[in-house]
Amino acid sequence: MPSTNEAGPIRVGASDSFDPELLVSVRDIEEAETAVSAGVSIVDFKEPSRGALAACDPKVWNEAAKQFAAAMPADRHIRLSAALGESDSGPELGSLVPPEFSFAKVGPSGCSTAQKLSSLWGSIRLPQSVELVPVAYADHVASGTICPEQVLELVIKSGQRRMLVDTFIKGGRTLIDHFAIEQMRSLVSMAHCHGVWLAMAGSIRLREMQSLVTTGVRPDCWGVRGDVCDHRDRSGRLDPERIGLWQNAMALQAS
Repeated sequence: MPSTNEAGPIRVGASDSFDPELLVSVRDIEEAETAVSAGVSIVDFKEPSRGALAACDPKVWNEAAKQFAAAMPADRHIRLSAALGESDSGPELGSLVPPEFSFAKVGPSGCSTAQKLSSLWGSIRLPQSVELVPVAYADHVASGTICPEQVLELVIKSGQRRMLVDTFIKGGRTLIDHFAIEQMRSLVSMAHCHGVWLAMAGSIRLREMQSLVTTGVRPDCWGVRGDVCDHRDRSGRLDPERIGLWQNAMALQAS
């Protein structure tokens, strides 16, 4: 398995270094401009009012491809990501993702076995340049799918290189309400031992992220939406100052 690709570094084996990326979810071009201006490198398009990974209008994807991917200066590479919804909408939307995007992801809800989840991944038709990022839900029982450990095992077996852990229900509870710290450490360790880039999201607040890092939970990427919005409301608008707080805290904890 290669250690790098055009979409960014893949960690192989254990490492003492820790320099995670920040993924910020946006709902439209205006919010994307806010994220890009704040220095975010992974801009993730979704509609937060309709669920964990609900897709925004594909027209927004096309505009983003023109504005942030094709037209960016050579010394600034913004990676774009598209949420395709859950298993009922992902296969239909996959082919609409612009080739300028780096990632796409689909929610695994309803995939109650590894075979069903594998079939879902196989049904997503993306441009060759776009990488499918498998998703696991920490509250997997509520979403009717398999647990994150089983998803990671399937990711490793299938030869995929990335995975996102998120929460399905956005009702005020966060990743740490569903996922024990020791489970998180074990999942990160297993992913890195097999060269899998792992992202963690799930309504995480800044203080929770800092606490998790201190206890040894060190994924390759943190995904955030609500905690960088006005009033910490995921349905609100992005606040560049709150994005800056996350970036500064991550920089301080990098080693």
